[in-house]
Amino acid sequence: MVSEIKSKGNQHEPTIRRAYHDFEKVVPVTQDIYEFTLQLGGNKENLHVVNNCHDWQSVLEKSAQEISFQANTSSNILLDDLKKILDSDARKFITIGRFSPEKGHDMLMKAFDRYYKENPNSYLIIIGGYGAIYDQTVALAGSLSCGKNIVIIRSIANPMPILKRCDLFILSSHYEALGLVLLEADTLGIPVISTDIPGPRGFMKEHQGTLVPENADGIYQGMKAFEEGKVKPMGVDYEVYNQRAVQEFEQLFEKEA
Repeated sequence: MVSEIKSKGNQHEPTIRRAYHDFEKVVPVTQDIYEFTLQLGGNKENLHVVNNCHDWQSVLEKSAQEISFQANTSSNILLDDLKKILDSDARKFITIGRFSPEKGHDMLMKAFDRYYKENPNSYLIIIGGYGAIYDQTVALAGSLSCGKNIVIIRSIANPMPILKRCDLFILSSHYEALGLVLLEADTLGIPVISTDIPGPRGFMKEHQGTLVPENADGIYQGMKAFEEGKVKPMGVDYEVYNQRAVQEFEQLFEKEA
């Protein structure tokens, strides 16, 4: 929220500050963003951290479905060609996030361009929903030497079957609350790396995940670390994770002594 106010001005800061200060319960979804929330509200008494629950069963179910484009899907590749890539022995990196500057897709593509020059049998798949810079993202991909090996897809109803068939998920964001797609990738047994930023940082550290510096070189080094077998799936037990999250949520409604 702090970053959104600074970079986009799309929040009314006085209203947020008043709500965060005056409401009975204000609930950050990760310990990482507690201090930022406190900056806005200035009230420790009403702040309570509750982790998001994760519907891991639905992720597994969706991943078993056929890959399909919808009428509103846009892509720089045909569906049949995408399936051929996924069926190939090429190394496949993937990220999922809206086409917006904070997702760092430009940084990710520049890192992949460097990796591709050393490993031409590799692909980067970028999947997003809404976002103002889809055309800009496609244009940047086309300007890079690796452009033909960057797949960009906008507005696909179910990306899980694609995610399931990739080798490494990369969260390249400049800021996040958490990034639930990290949990989705881990549910499918996909290794993940994330930029070392508040939000994902706490979750990744708790579960021995791989964090990389928030720049193109850091992401490139993460790709190399995966290539060398140093990045493994975290294998979180999401049944236990959800039980803890529910307990935290229920505690919000307990009467104070």
